[in-house]
Amino acid sequence: MKVRASLIVLALALTACAHGALVQMEPSISAFGGESWIRGNRVSPRDELEVTFVVKTPEARRAALEDKFWSVSNPKSAEYKQYMSLDEVADMLHPVPLPGSGDKLGAQVVVDALAQANTQASGALLVNDPSVAKTRDLVTVRMNAQQAEGFFNTELYHFKHGNGHVKLIRAGAPYHLPEELSEHVLFVEKLVRLPKLRTPTISHGVSGRVGGDDEFNSCDTMLCSEATTPDVLRSRYNLPTLTSSQPTNSMACAEFQFQGLDDEDLSNFGKTCGVDHVEVDTTIGAGGELIPGVEALLDVEYIEAVAAPINLTVINSVQFSLYDWMESVNNDPNAALVQSVSYGNDEIQQESVEYMYDCNTQFMKAGTRGLSVLFASGDQGVWGRSGHSGNVFHPDFPAASPYITAVGGTDFVQKSKIGDEKTWVDGGGGFSNTFGIPDYQASDVAGYFSSGVDLPDSAYYNATGRGYPDVAALAGQQNGYCVAAKGKFLKVGGTSAACPVFAGVIAMINDELIAKGEPAMGFLNPWIYTVAAPGGGFNDVTTGTNNAGVGAGFEAAKGWDPATGFGTPDYEKLLALAMQ
Repeated sequence: MKVRASLIVLALALTACAHGALVQMEPSISAFGGESWIRGNRVSPRDELEVTFVVKTPEARRAALEDKFWSVSNPKSAEYKQYMSLDEVADMLHPVPLPGSGDKLGAQVVVDALAQANTQASGALLVNDPSVAKTRDLVTVRMNAQQAEGFFNTELYHFKHGNGHVKLIRAGAPYHLPEELSEHVLFVEKLVRLPKLRTPTISHGVSGRVGGDDEFNSCDTMLCSEATTPDVLRSRYNLPTLTSSQPTNSMACAEFQFQGLDDEDLSNFGKTCGVDHVEVDTTIGAGGELIPGVEALLDVEYIEAVAAPINLTVINSVQFSLYDWMESVNNDPNAALVQSVSYGNDEIQQESVEYMYDCNTQFMKAGTRGLSVLFASGDQGVWGRSGHSGNVFHPDFPAASPYITAVGGTDFVQKSKIGDEKTWVDGGGGFSNTFGIPDYQASDVAGYFSSGVDLPDSAYYNATGRGYPDVAALAGQQNGYCVAAKGKFLKVGGTSAACPVFAGVIAMINDELIAKGEPAMGFLNPWIYTVAAPGGGFNDVTTGTNNAGVGAGFEAAKGWDPATGFGTPDYEKLLALAMQ
């Protein structure tokens, strides 16, 4: 299964031209900064900057990885679920040169160039020794920020987000590398990108009802009356309550916004909402300022509500970098089998095709190893984080990547009544402007366009792009999720709730597979489109539009649609299909 007519080939045409001894990197970037970010002072001699050099992967080797990725993910392939180890992936993409050959790995070229620059710099350039990922394609190092300006031939500034809490150092002008180094480096991460920060959708209304008379009031607090609770999810999605799990099974959530977790909130959620086990087993990376955050608590409380006591890891990135998360995953031979990520930007906010192109390489590495990677589809409908501007939709990345599973959002058709669901008006969905339609969904996308559904004006979207989301779960604030955060309870909406819920469903399916000696699910989409959906594994969602309450959007329809994918999970049916 290949991504047909994909525009990712543009990445190969964007190689920068050398001007003398320096090459401008990511030349398509024209704006330096970001909405809601305030540029402050230039860096001082006391400042430090962490960056990751992303080493180019030879195209022939990347193509071999992609072939393997599709073959181990396709239920019709003879190699289905014959996953590779981390070492095998590394050897495929960046094999160690033979002794005496005179060749060097691209990562070693970077390390040597940094060492030479450190020697030649007027002051210390490197704060620590560079570290090379086990996959040999990422080199991470801390640099003196003022010295780094000279190395990258750029200007570095302090940027502060409008919320006043988040501060990052980023380039305020184009950056460059020496010509000989640019031949080995695709781009440098954590140097130019500033994220759009997510804000949870919180409902503060209280109906006055409390406690136990139905699923929507089963969390014992008035602040969570008429809420989506663990009992609501169990009832709607036919979820069991696990009392044990397989020792080798695992799941993970990624956190990017200086979000912390605290035992008191997790314990309060468990006691109040009837979940016996709400704990993080492993934490990777610093949790920012370690202030309890609604987003992080939402992720953890609801992946645990669905799939506890399966081993849970939380992966933090204070740099707001997908590469921090991807390096943690692809550097770990025992990475969690299910990865839930409630994070993203619009495709146009990623600022370079090179960036998205290599993100896809990282996703393929995970899938080839048997990991299931799920991303939330976004909370601004078809308009994305860029908003209702220009009369064009703004597809999400990574949700619109063909190499991950995107989870959209729903509401109940009738408030506080478990039954049919409708599109959440703010649920992200649509078609990529960067990546073509992958084979696994081609017939379903064509079926949507020929279904007779009312479509937006064709100028708003790319009808030849990868369609998303693939699946969905409850996300709307009509019956917001009951979340314990900062010593109180809130009702919270968003696909950042839907994603960990669906991830928990897959983690439970993996638990049953592992118990029978079978491999984990791996990259889900070929199975979703060719087995699970045709087999009736989803609650189809056929009503509603994801226009974020403004203008045009995509309507739900029978079968797959760019509002809710195939719909929401029926665990018992999905499990039966996975065990076939």
